[in-house]
Amino acid sequence: MGRRADIKTGYTCNSNCVFCVIGDKLFTGERPTPDVIEELKASRRTCDDIVFTGAEVTLRPDFLYLVEAARRLGYRNIQVQTNGRLFAYKEFCEKAIKAGANEFSPSLHAPVANVHDGLTRSQGSFNQIVAAIKNLKSLGQRIVTNTVAAKQNMKLLPDLARLFVELKVDQFQIAFPHPTGHAATYFNAVVPRMSELAPYLQEALRIGEAAGVPCMAEAMPFCMMKGHERFVSELFIPPTEIVYEDFVVPDYARDRMERSKTRFPQCATCRFEPMCEGPWREYPEMVGHDEFQPVAGTRVLDTAIVQDERFALLGTVAPAFELPAGDGSVVKSSALQGKWVALAFYPEDGSPGCTAEACSLQAGLHDLAAAGVTLVGISPDGVERHRDFALQHGLRFPLLSDPTGAVAEAFGARRPGQGLRRSTYLLGPDRTVAHVLVSPDVKSHAAQILDAIRRFEAPPRSLEQGPELIIRRHAKPTAEAAVELGLVDTDHQRFAPAE
Repeated sequence: MGRRADIKTGYTCNSNCVFCVIGDKLFTGERPTPDVIEELKASRRTCDDIVFTGAEVTLRPDFLYLVEAARRLGYRNIQVQTNGRLFAYKEFCEKAIKAGANEFSPSLHAPVANVHDGLTRSQGSFNQIVAAIKNLKSLGQRIVTNTVAAKQNMKLLPDLARLFVELKVDQFQIAFPHPTGHAATYFNAVVPRMSELAPYLQEALRIGEAAGVPCMAEAMPFCMMKGHERFVSELFIPPTEIVYEDFVVPDYARDRMERSKTRFPQCATCRFEPMCEGPWREYPEMVGHDEFQPVAGTRVLDTAIVQDERFALLGTVAPAFELPAGDGSVVKSSALQGKWVALAFYPEDGSPGCTAEACSLQAGLHDLAAAGVTLVGISPDGVERHRDFALQHGLRFPLLSDPTGAVAEAFGARRPGQGLRRSTYLLGPDRTVAHVLVSPDVKSHAAQILDAIRRFEAPPRSLEQGPELIIRRHAKPTAEAAVELGLVDTDHQRFAPAE
């Protein structure tokens, strides 16, 4: 998953959504073309992907020109966030694709015209966006839709999910409104209570999942998604920098966690406390925070395990085992000593990845022991191969033989009929499964184990709002930048997008 830049190009729009987060800035103008070109160049130094956002970026006369610039700069994924209305014209779709756009994120807010058009305050916009999705799908494009949940549409979300399935979108996301701009102005009329929204939202997600359509919910804390935690969109958002006209937010995830969202005293005991961002800060300022109640259970440390089927193992008693070791002994799980036990399942002695992993663990063995961690390796290899592998690389932790894969299957490290998945299970002092490292880094595995234990034992995070996390990156508005890209000639006459 590459790093992406989300560039704000201006505030012109042909809709006027009642929940628009920048509604107070709408119709205040566009950023000059040279500024945007310079921002594209600056972000390309740190990002592989680009997202063009507006208000409505497609209304810019230089829209195709900017997309072409992004393509020439080598951005891999060029997404257009849009209300979709201009893409109702197939010729416009074809021009955008030719310029370099390869992912489209239109906003559809209801399965029926009167509700969608009422929310966008733009008659006919529903028919236009449906036509846009059909046009872009017919041209083989990837469609990732956005929906803002509101009082007016929340009960219709399951039907909207069915429409997305029918339209064959590649992914859909339903977002809780960020109460700024119009959403703040019309808060009481538009913003639903999260607890009332949750059942309709979760049903919509189940419909999408059943149809094989990736789907997610944005800005819904984990306590509002019980049993549906795997759909929380913050698990999937790639590393992102947000490019505004006066500054750049270089780490959007950290900004959300420390500044834009909030948590409450009761969150301290929630199992998702180490990773949950909480709701947008403005929401509880309006309605209070009694809705948000801690979720009981073993602490959850990172996003990967929430998305994995082994999430259900957390907090359960670890399966018992008795296996032969490479040194000729037999190791029983009940006899393992130490405050923590790390069971490192790996595919094969002697392979490059497994060798790097074993050597990394050996190099960190002293630090692991100092932290009270007993380390055990487990693979399908026989005891003789284990013995030779340990001697060759000076491994001083036990390597256990699980030739049938029964123990690996009990832990979920191997699915029936499939090969073993490299993964490590941390068993806590009570010998329940405290954490699963789903995809260990073979070169820094010991450090990952120690970091997981540190986070597991860490106190709750501060509830104070963090410092401002921005950088000033005043782009120099130079026409020469466009000349360098071959988009204009030396007299600064713009070329059309390349044929």
